Amino acid sequence: MSVESGGANDLSSEKASGDWFLNLLHLQPHPSPSFPFPLTEFSVSSFAMDTSLSVSTLISTGLGIYITSRVAKYLYDYYTADVRKIPSPPRPSWVWGHEMAGFVRSCGMQYRDWFDQCGTTFRYKAALGAGDIICTADAGIINHVLTKHIYDYEKSPMIRPVAERLVGHGLVWAEGDAHKLQRNLLNPAFSIDSVRNMAPTVLECTERYITALENHLLMHPGATGVVDVQEWTSKVTLDIIGRVGFGHDFMLGQHPDTKRILDGWKNQANMGFDRSAMLGMALLRLFPALSSAPVEALKAQERTRDTIKSIARAIVQEAKDNLGEDGSWGEKVQGATDIISLLLKASVTEHGLTEDELLDNIVTFVVAGHETASGTVNYTLLELARQPELQAQIRKELADFRRDHGGREPTFDEYMSGTKLPLLDAVTKEALRMYPAAPQTERIATKDDILPLRNPITTTDGKTLTEIRIKKGQTIFFPVLGINRITSRWNDPDVFRPARWLPENAHELPDKSQLASAGWNGSLVFSAGSRICIGYRMALFEFKILLTSMLRRFSFEDEGVKLEFKQVGSLQPRVVGRESEGVQVPIKMSFVEEDDEF
Repeated sequence: MSVESGGANDLSSEKASGDWFLNLLHLQPHPSPSFPFPLTEFSVSSFAMDTSLSVSTLISTGLGIYITSRVAKYLYDYYTADVRKIPSPPRPSWVWGHEMAGFVRSCGMQYRDWFDQCGTTFRYKAALGAGDIICTADAGIINHVLTKHIYDYEKSPMIRPVAERLVGHGLVWAEGDAHKLQRNLLNPAFSIDSVRNMAPTVLECTERYITALENHLLMHPGATGVVDVQEWTSKVTLDIIGRVGFGHDFMLGQHPDTKRILDGWKNQANMGFDRSAMLGMALLRLFPALSSAPVEALKAQERTRDTIKSIARAIVQEAKDNLGEDGSWGEKVQGATDIISLLLKASVTEHGLTEDELLDNIVTFVVAGHETASGTVNYTLLELARQPELQAQIRKELADFRRDHGGREPTFDEYMSGTKLPLLDAVTKEALRMYPAAPQTERIATKDDILPLRNPITTTDGKTLTEIRIKKGQTIFFPVLGINRITSRWNDPDVFRPARWLPENAHELPDKSQLASAGWNGSLVFSAGSRICIGYRMALFEFKILLTSMLRRFSFEDEGVKLEFKQVGSLQPRVVGRESEGVQVPIKMSFVEEDDEF
């Protein structure tokens, strides 16, 4: 039946149905002899308008619910966590919080002063409203976060993207199961026996370096001149990691690829002193996705990584070629313990490393293996240049050893013992206390937790806290350099005084209960626990060999420069008043007088 020929009852029921539908939409029906309601311009526009209002209402309501829930969560977290109760330094900036104050001073110094002012655990305001950060030197928190529950605390969004750009998805970047896998695969390469086997190569590289440095110095009038030791030690430490780790010769900085690595790293270090670097890091904390932004500083890091990665591909192919082309190289590396063989073995193991992870670990060891080791040597030489009598004492200790052992040099085990050359060992400990290669780090909680305190906190309302309740996402900051110079723990903390580490002066050292139990020498200079620097033994041996070899041939004299430091991947130096010259450590050098030789 057509609409036109329908009966009155049919039309009435349809109209009633139309009324009901329109009432639901809050529209008024219009009488019509043909349709349940007329599709007039007014009715259509009213329908569209009311529908638009309904959508707007839904959006407004949804947004209100979201904001309310976020505020409610913030208030719940705020009042069920203890962070707000922790003391804080005064007068944060509305924009920069406390972070700019920490950045503009030499690395770690502001945090050291805040420790003295607020105690060993305090909170500070992050830049750009990112929230409160817990800053701590408390051994209870250190051991909890960096040792006992290490995989519950990951590198923060401010650190991990930087590591990814610099070294890719290698050991430094990896977290959780990926880190456990890579660490277990690579541990044999840095066992005490493996590092002992590296000793002859370390000595060979060092001797080549000393010869080149002698020739350089002979070009100066009177064989005396100011040398940027930063430039020179970077070359030899790159040579050492290339040779002992991968059988690759970086040619003491003379190969074009090597120059690109060293120049790229230096450019990054220079950019890290600019205040825009702090802004960039603050933005990364809020928006980790910005790590992919086309910013020059970020692209510079990627260029350095890509340069090393191209060399890594050549290293891998060279290693495979040396093992033979019969397709059995995978079997030939099964018993090996050097880095490249272990990486190759891991690449053919089920659930082992992917090709990219293999290459990224080579990049990781090239970057970490040369840059961190060279810095500590540089700053130690500067401190020794300021104390010529200490130079003489170290030379005498080494000369006495040779005299007492038939003229031979110390063995690897004697260098590492800590008792055979006590002054050298004390110098090593003091150098790493004052100039840790990684001067600060931070972690972010992956779940709600309770931080135990070794040193109770007096809250802002006068109560005592023996633990701190925190929420998932809480950032915890460890300013290692600042921790190592806390005035309440160390006598004259800014003075390079190795004698404090000698056995007869043990009473001058901090109480062991205040130190990181799972860190080397009770400190965080190599981190701690299962994430302690995998190559720390090699770094210690390398440091001692480079230092003693240079003291054997050269004398060092202070140029009167004052350095300021920033963390740019590692601890980086710049001369105050000569900032435009970039990172450097200038020291006046000459040959050791014959009477002083040993």
